[in-house]
Amino acid sequence: MKEYEIAALKNDTVNTLGFENELQLCFLVLQELRTHLTIENFLQLYTQAHEHEGYKIITAKKNKKIVGLMGYRILHDFVHGKHLYIDDLVSTQTERSNGIGSALLDYAEKLAALNGCTGLRLCTGIDNELGKKFYEKNNLRLRAVVYKKKLQP
Repeated sequence: MKEYEIAALKNDTVNTLGFENELQLCFLVLQELRTHLTIENFLQLYTQAHEHEGYKIITAKKNKKIVGLMGYRILHDFVHGKHLYIDDLVSTQTERSNGIGSALLDYAEKLAALNGCTGLRLCTGIDNELGKKFYEKNNLRLRAVVYKKKLQP
């Protein structure tokens, strides 16, 4: 496994130029997973999710270049109690299968423990066979089925 620098984005306020540049670099990686996003959508959604729901991004860097990331929130509910929810987990196509995802999941476990969480969870697409195998390999277990319905605004 290659060595990666895993860390939270350096600045937690969206209003600084350096942080905005870092977010734009994150967008380029996240877009490999969320192909429907534009940079404008991403920046708007990040700002809303961060300010209202505590969404944060953890990056994995190799030679100072972002090659993977994880977006997460700390949530509370009656089913899971206090837990770390992973919204996004992706590595670049060129770095996939080199241990980035596992390193980010390990980091998520440490974050969950530091925040007093009782567990962590995530959702993936029902057709994402490679992702499901990856999560099983990393000791996450299938425990639920999610139903969705799109609504008109």
